[in-house]
Amino acid sequence: MTSIAHESPTEGAPVRIRTETDPRVPARWLVLLGIPFIVGGALFGIGISTGKMWLMAPAAIFGPGAMILGFTYLGLSADINRFD
Repeated sequence: MTSIAHESPTEGAPVRIRTETDPRVPARWLVLLGIPFIVGGALFGIGISTGKMWLMAPAAIFGPGAMILGFTYLGLSADINRFD
């Protein structure tokens, strides 16, 4: 008698994985990340060109701040790697 278990091949249950992508996903990413990038960049450019440094605060809030919130939302609401 040995302590090694008898080897028997076992098959796992088949898992269906969806491979098609939702066509709305790129649009969500573009809207939620593109708009803050453009608004933040515009406010930054205006602040640099006019010399009014108070415009840097809205540029920081509406630019990187909104993009961080957008990435967080998109990451939490992503419908990727879900099984049927």
